[in-house]
Amino acid sequence: MAASDHTMIDDPLAALLAHLDAHPRAAAERWRGWQICPIAGGANNLLYRATHRLGDYAIKFTLRDERDRAGREYAALAAIAHAGADFAPRAVLLARQGYRQPVVVQTWVDGAVLAGPPAADAEWARLLDLYCAIHRLTPAALALPEAVLNVASAGAGKRLVLQHLARIPAAERPRSLRALAGRLERWAPPTWGPPPRALCRVDGNWRNFIQQADRLVAVDWESSGWGDPAFEWADLITHPAYADVPAERWDQLIAAYAERMRDPTAAARIATYTTVMWAWWAVRWARYLYEVPRGLDPRLAERPASWLADAGQGYERCLARAQARIGGL
Repeated sequence: MAASDHTMIDDPLAALLAHLDAHPRAAAERWRGWQICPIAGGANNLLYRATHRLGDYAIKFTLRDERDRAGREYAALAAIAHAGADFAPRAVLLARQGYRQPVVVQTWVDGAVLAGPPAADAEWARLLDLYCAIHRLTPAALALPEAVLNVASAGAGKRLVLQHLARIPAAERPRSLRALAGRLERWAPPTWGPPPRALCRVDGNWRNFIQQADRLVAVDWESSGWGDPAFEWADLITHPAYADVPAERWDQLIAAYAERMRDPTAAARIATYTTVMWAWWAVRWARYLYEVPRGLDPRLAERPASWLADAGQGYERCLARAQARIGGL
């Protein structure tokens, strides 16, 4: 029996984890009193809903890498519960060792997964409510790592983009990307004092938001940690899942967020970080185009057949956005 990092594993759940570890499932099944349903859609994990007289759980086997995805998710969920918040599942179990992949077990969240980005004003209001609630959790009483993707200044953002660019050999970088990097290095963005620090999800994909009555609950916290909450808004704005959201909608949300959180520099920080993130995404798409054919970007799930075309289109779109914001320096 594999030992949990944080809690003793009861026998039925331990048996289920061993079963799923040895026999990953692609179809629903019943096994020893468990109703097991694989959940598709993730690239870096194998996710199941498992229902039993003991309870209703989400079981996630994660990619094993330096991010400590399972441990990070468990810690975030435990911290959210400790703070008395209820906008996320409850942590049940963490096992980094004992299985082929680290595993985190959490309560299953009932509700409807969003079918796309919010559309109506009320839906956007619920998203704003969620992010304000998340960003009210601060490091004062909770022990969590830094968010996987976050910076606290424009200079640090520039360095972040150039660090990711360095993962592509110079000879393999598209000419247009080299030109963008030159512009970025010469870019003189605004500066500000130490920004607020708060819990950040670092995953704005609408597929990870569950609608419950008049609120949203967020799942998938494997990239979360402390950071500047303004950066999280820039991450959301530039996420491919929100490509068709008009700029006016973001302007409304940012103004409402800054007022509600009483953060006078939020709008300026978000605007600057958005420029950084368009450049970051251009580099990230270029990395996909370089790394995937060489087997340098392992995933637990199969990539869609359209990944190459999607990456090429994503690169061109983000490159154009970054070029327009940085200007012709």
